[in-house]
Amino acid sequence: MEPPSSDAVSQMNNACILRRPHEEALLQELGAAIRAGNLVAFPTETVYGLGANGLDADAVLKIFEAKGRPLSDPCILHVASAEDALGLLELTPLEKTIFQLLTAACWPGPLSIVARALPCVPREVTASTDFVAVRCPAHRLAQDLLRAARVPVAAPSANRFGHISPTLAEHVLEDLVHVQGLRILDGGPCEVGIESTVVKLDLPQGLLILRRGGVTRQRIEAALAAGLASGALSEKIPVCTPPSDKPFLAPENEAQQSPGMMLRHYAPSVPTVLLAVTTQSAGGLKVLPELPECCILIDFGSRLQQHKVLFKHTFDLCYDGEQSPGTPAASGVSAEGSSEPRDPAEAACARVFAVLRDAEAYALKHSVGLICIGDFATDGCGGYDEALRDRIFRAASGQRVNLCLGGSPCFVAAAS
Repeated sequence: MEPPSSDAVSQMNNACILRRPHEEALLQELGAAIRAGNLVAFPTETVYGLGANGLDADAVLKIFEAKGRPLSDPCILHVASAEDALGLLELTPLEKTIFQLLTAACWPGPLSIVARALPCVPREVTASTDFVAVRCPAHRLAQDLLRAARVPVAAPSANRFGHISPTLAEHVLEDLVHVQGLRILDGGPCEVGIESTVVKLDLPQGLLILRRGGVTRQRIEAALAAGLASGALSEKIPVCTPPSDKPFLAPENEAQQSPGMMLRHYAPSVPTVLLAVTTQSAGGLKVLPELPECCILIDFGSRLQQHKVLFKHTFDLCYDGEQSPGTPAASGVSAEGSSEPRDPAEAACARVFAVLRDAEAYALKHSVGLICIGDFATDGCGGYDEALRDRIFRAASGQRVNLCLGGSPCFVAAAS
């Protein structure tokens, strides 16, 4: 038999998407690849992850190299069951009770739980903090891969560090095409569309929500309340979270408690800002050089419908381009497991990263210099609107502008 040609070898070494359907033999092969220290990208219900053997420090370092990720940003360990997670955590009896209440209510699903790590967890996973986040994903392919891997899988989002998170296999290939031999397991679009909620067991103070995501604060509080009612808990456990208008902002050069805490995250490669509209004129304020007719608007539920004509192109987090306002963009099972149609914020969460990527692509193709995302106030109840605003706030690096309509429409910088 002749050896493969150099072109064939090059082809085998290229990153590629493995299209559906997936046979069990393929999943076993990919699971073995993970155990052997190789990277595999795979779908979850939140976003696509870039997975490596979470107990192999050298394999975990390959994630950081592929993404250009700083070692100060920890990884979440993905497991096939709550029992598997307990083998990674050092828990007090009360912490174990809370862990079991949360996992019974929210796993498999988009909730990551941070607790003290056992010595078997490499410090490369924990950003040398000695705390680790664990999660059991709900996506069927993710579960199948984890069972085949038979090790905890460290898996941050499968993209360039700081760039828009991937919710399609094609997004992964766009960002990580340079990773030799990377196999990307295609699972279609991600149902939840934003990352998991990250909650830290911060006892005796309570639970601390470090990152808002696919599980709402109300659902976490309900799980704890059920534990109190059943007698599993003897006292109420408070759930703490920063104000929705003042998210956690971790210094980039310090070890993070959770992924997704830096100011600039989920960001397009084109300058991006949060947009508010005022009927006042610019007055004596400094007018920015960008003109609305040369910019992109990303709206949320047609709240800025009357102003869309001012922009070069518009997108909406709740509607496809072909849909008219009022037509739901996403239906089916919600992230909370209900068969009821999603509320607008939950539907927008499922689309936000795909829309940001579409806006970025349009901007690069048409030489647009600014993407404006319509800002909005949250209701403060810990729902999907807070998770959505966290993503757009970080996509814009916290930068805000006002669109002044008094006189000729123009932008002025707003307080960040």
